[in-house]
Amino acid sequence: MYSLFFISPFSVSSVFALSEPVSDVRVIIDVSGSMKKNDPKNLRAPALRMLVGLMPSKAKSGVWTFGKYVNMQVKHGKVTSAWKKRAMLESKKIHSRGLYTNIEEALKRTSQGWEKPNRKERRHLILLTDGMVDISKNPQDNAASRKRILNSIAPRLKKAGVMIHTIALSANADKKLMAALAGMTDGWHEAVDNAEDLQRVFLHIFEKSTQVDTVPLENNRFSIDKSIKDMTVLVFRKPGESETKLITPDKKTWSYKKHPAGVSWYRDTGYDLISSKNPQVGQWLINAAIDPDNRVMVVTNLKLATGEFPNNIMYGDSLTLTAKLIQDGKTVTEERLLKLVNFNVYKHAMTEQPQTDHGSATTHDNGAESQTVMLDDGSGADRLANDGVYSVVFNTDQTSGDVSLTIRAKSPVFEREVRHIIKVHATPADLNITQQADGQFKLEVAPRMELLVPHTVSIQVTLPDGSKKTLQQDDDDKWHVILPKEYTGKRVTVTLVGTRVNDKPFHVDFDKILAVSQHGDQHLTLDTQAAHAPVAPPAVKSETQDHHAAVDVPPPIPVPDAHAPAPHEEKADDGHAKQDKHEAANDHETENGDHEQGFDWLSTTMIIVYANILFLILGGVGYLVWRKRKAKLAKEQEELEL
Repeated sequence: MYSLFFISPFSVSSVFALSEPVSDVRVIIDVSGSMKKNDPKNLRAPALRMLVGLMPSKAKSGVWTFGKYVNMQVKHGKVTSAWKKRAMLESKKIHSRGLYTNIEEALKRTSQGWEKPNRKERRHLILLTDGMVDISKNPQDNAASRKRILNSIAPRLKKAGVMIHTIALSANADKKLMAALAGMTDGWHEAVDNAEDLQRVFLHIFEKSTQVDTVPLENNRFSIDKSIKDMTVLVFRKPGESETKLITPDKKTWSYKKHPAGVSWYRDTGYDLISSKNPQVGQWLINAAIDPDNRVMVVTNLKLATGEFPNNIMYGDSLTLTAKLIQDGKTVTEERLLKLVNFNVYKHAMTEQPQTDHGSATTHDNGAESQTVMLDDGSGADRLANDGVYSVVFNTDQTSGDVSLTIRAKSPVFEREVRHIIKVHATPADLNITQQADGQFKLEVAPRMELLVPHTVSIQVTLPDGSKKTLQQDDDDKWHVILPKEYTGKRVTVTLVGTRVNDKPFHVDFDKILAVSQHGDQHLTLDTQAAHAPVAPPAVKSETQDHHAAVDVPPPIPVPDAHAPAPHEEKADDGHAKQDKHEAANDHETENGDHEQGFDWLSTTMIIVYANILFLILGGVGYLVWRKRKAKLAKEQEELEL
C-alpha cells in the first residue's frame, strides 16, 4: 500500500491539476561607495552565489546592480545551468564604487514587463541597500524621488502582483522606506547591521520567493525516499569549524575533497552547497554543527503544497493554513493512502530585541514550539471533507516578533515540509507626546508603513471638550499636532483611519493622558491605548492596559473574520461619570417627549415575513449548490474507478 504513493494512477484528483505559477525573482544590489564600510568583505557576492545555487530550474531570474546608474549584471531569463554559471562569474564583479543610491531608477528598470498582473507568475523583487534615496546633491530632489517611490512605483508594483523584499544593511539605511516598500506589497523586510547575516537573510527571502520542496532535518539526519530525483543540501559553517561531511545510507563518507563524480560540491564563505541526482534511498547524516538554517531541498513528483502565507500580520489577527499532497501535478485524495499521512503545523516563537525607526528587530530562537494537527473532515477551518486539502486556524497569540511556521506531512515512507516566517506587529502606529517650553504639548504619530498604505492614512485627535484637531503630515512620514497646555492631566483620543496593505479598511483609537512622567523628563507617560479594530464596529477602548483586538485578516487565502474581545471594565470614577451622563440624557428625553410610543406590530410582522422569505431563498440556493457538488464528486469518483 505504501508504494501506491509513487505508482498509483488512481490516487489523485484532476480537480486541482492546474499548472504551478513560475517564480520570477529579480535581485537588485547596491554598489554605492558606502558599501566599502558596511560590507568591507564584499559578502554580498557569496550571498548572491548561494541564492543562485538554490534557484530552481523552472524559475526565471535576473540580477541588477545600482549606484547612480542601473546595470543588468546577469541577464533576466530562465534559470538553466548556463544561466547559473554566468551568474556565478558575474557575482565576482560586485563592487563598492557607485556615487549615488538611485533606488527609484533601480525599481523602474528591474520591473520592466510587470505592467499587468499575471497568474502564471509569482513575482518577487529583492532589494539590498545600505543608504537613503540619493539621486542628487539637492535634498529636494531626493525627497521628491522618495515620494514617487511610495506614491507611484510601489502601488503600481503591488497592482501588478509584485512582492518587494527589502534588506537594509547598516543603520544609515532608510528603514522606514524599506519597511514601507515591503509592507505595501506584503513582502519581507530585514534590517541587518552586519553583512555576515546576509546569507541567512537571502535564504529566508528565497524560501518566500520560490516554491521548493524540502524534507525535515532533525539532529542533522534526513530521509530520502524513492520519489526524490534530485537533492540539494545547504550547510552553514562558522569560522573555525571542521570540514563538512555527508554520510550516505550505506555508510560512505563524502567531503569537499572526496565525493562521487556525479556529485556537485560548492564551497564558499560560510557555507557548503551539495547537489546529487538520484540520491540513495534511506537515512543520511550531515557531519557538521547543527544549524537551524541548514536545509535539504529536493526535486520530486510527490510535493507538499500550501496556501499563500502573509509576511506581516498584526497581533490579534488569525488566518487559515491549508496543505495538500500533489503527485504528478494532481492532488492526492485516495483515503486509504492519506490515512497513513499525518499533517501538522509546528509554530516556533522567536524572541526579539526591538529597534527604532521601524527597523526589523533582531530575532533569537527561544525554544518555544507548539504542534497543531491539520484536518480534512469538513469541520472548523476545513471547508470540504475528504478532498485532500487539510486545514487549521492559526492565531497570533504572540504580541510581536517573528514566528516560524512549519507545515509537515509525514508517513511511514516519506516526509515533506514547508517553512515560512511571519512578522507579528504589536501596534499599527508609534505615539509620542512631549511638552514644549511654553507648556503646550506636541503629539507625534508614526504609522507602521509595513501595515498601512501611506496615502490612505488620516489622523485626528479628540480633545476633552469634544472638539477635534487634524494632525498634519511631516516630510519624515510622521503626523503631528500642538495641544494647549490647559489639557494637562486630561485624556485625549487619537483616531487613526486608513487602509491596510491587504486593502481592508482600518480604524484604531489611542487614549492618552497628558501628564509629565515622574522622572521629570519631557516625555509623557502612556496611560491607555485603545484596541484597534475594523471600521465597523467601533474600536474597543481599554483604560487599564495596552490591548489589541483582532482585525481583518491579511492573507490572500480565504479566512474567517476575527472578532474583537470584550472591553475591560472602566475605572470607577469614569464609570460613575458616564452613568450620570446617561441618566441625564434619559431624563432629557422624557421631559421633551409627548408620550411613550406603542409597539409597532405591523412593522414587526413585515420584518418576520421578509426574513422567512430570505431564509427560504438561501436554503434553496444552498440545496442546489450541494446537489451540484455531490453530482460532480460522484462523476469524478466514477472516472477515477474507470
